[in-house]
Amino acid sequence: MMPHDSTHGIGTPFWIETLQPDVSEAVEFYSQLFGWTVEGLGEDDNVHVARLDGQRVAGIVQAPEAVPAGWLLHVRVDDIDRSIAEAEAAGGSCLLPSLEQRSGGRVAILADPSGIPFCINDGQSTEGVEVADETNTWSMASLHTSDSRSSQDFYGALLGWELHEVAGAPFSRWSLDGHTIGLLSDAGDAPPHWAVNIAISDADTTAALVESLGGTVVLEPFDTESHRNVVIADPAGAVLACSAAVN
Repeated sequence: MMPHDSTHGIGTPFWIETLQPDVSEAVEFYSQLFGWTVEGLGEDDNVHVARLDGQRVAGIVQAPEAVPAGWLLHVRVDDIDRSIAEAEAAGGSCLLPSLEQRSGGRVAILADPSGIPFCINDGQSTEGVEVADETNTWSMASLHTSDSRSSQDFYGALLGWELHEVAGAPFSRWSLDGHTIGLLSDAGDAPPHWAVNIAISDADTTAALVESLGGTVVLEPFDTESHRNVVIADPAGAVLACSAAVN
């Protein structure tokens, strides 16, 4: 579902990363869980890139002090200062002012009107995922919110996203230029959040492996029409959804 060509068009989600209080612990966990090979960037021990069969799939980054572990979605923009201003005008906020990136361009952390954080990046040289929608790689992002109207207005104004109802489904579909880029569903009793979803081969096996590696199964494996799913947390508490397609 996720676009992952080399262009990473404006308004497109293109990268995922987890902020961690202990990068080494996270590297060990995800390497064993998903078979990722993780490498640091030069002399910087705080930023690591995870690869599968040599291709970029995710980032593992040292969390700033007092920032809890979690997963963040990155979206491409063409002008980061303008996007920050537009986000604030649309009812959002800037949680972390823009920072220069090693690969060029800048990154900032925003929050939508419900307080849900996500990242924006400018600079076409900024690298994104090289493979997606395959086992042990990013498959989708889903916004879980209690205010779908506010979300529709905010992401539409900021990124040009359109929201479409899906007949008979408990979710709606985000699109950009006719391409599906994510989902939206009601948060229910859970805190509003962007959920990053990883494709897996077997939800039950993944659940057992997570617990053996020191993680937690947040939601036991459950079935939807097309997938068997499990929601997990790594040892630091970062939550991640995992889904296996049902043939």
